[in-house]
Amino acid sequence: MKKILIISSLFIFNSFASTIEVPIKNGEVKILYPCAVAETLPKEKPQKLTISFFEKGKSGFGDKGLIFRHRESAEESDTTLKFRPKNGTKIMVDEVLFSDLQSSRLGELKCEADVTYDPVKPLVTPTCGFKSEGKELTKDHFEFLEMVGLKDQDFSQLRKVDVKATKWKLKIEDWKEGVSFKKAPSLEMWQFGNECLFEVSAKFNGLESASTIMKQLKKLIRQEPSPLQGNKTGRVLQKI
Repeated sequence: MKKILIISSLFIFNSFASTIEVPIKNGEVKILYPCAVAETLPKEKPQKLTISFFEKGKSGFGDKGLIFRHRESAEESDTTLKFRPKNGTKIMVDEVLFSDLQSSRLGELKCEADVTYDPVKPLVTPTCGFKSEGKELTKDHFEFLEMVGLKDQDFSQLRKVDVKATKWKLKIEDWKEGVSFKKAPSLEMWQFGNECLFEVSAKFNGLESASTIMKQLKKLIRQEPSPLQGNKTGRVLQKI
């Protein structure tokens, strides 16, 4: 009886120890502008693509913080599962699966922070996603679901909404001068139904630098942001 109790205690301890909080250090700041602003900005060559979002019933995935997305263009085709916790504070994952997926040969695991503009206080949302080339979900996508505690999802009879998207890099020769951007800021326009969203974004290293990057990005665009901010994916999923 004592041996059984000892083994049981070790099992409980190991199960508890295998769950960790994902360390979020880097990410992207994002600001929504009226779509007309896109015409006023110097841009590199555009990339046209279709982004398809899938949902199970009415917010079946969304209620769990899960996003299922496929992107298709002349240059690329990829399928992504993303997890954004509903509480928006931290992401807890299985430590072993997290380690395994970091070295996946089937795709890329990325965990970062989305920092969306707000005139008072930017909203920081941790996000983890697994992306692979092609249209099909791989075994590592399902391992990703298990990693974030969403195992055994039903992917039959899904609803879909398509977004017509255009992506550019901001074409400003002196964008590096006096700023802290990792690379040239990105521009992305989404059109779906009767709606149009235009987002300007920039990568950052270290959460402590996000506020500075946000201010520099806003100063660089020299236009007033849209009064309604937030995550553009969430706006699209409301249409499903």
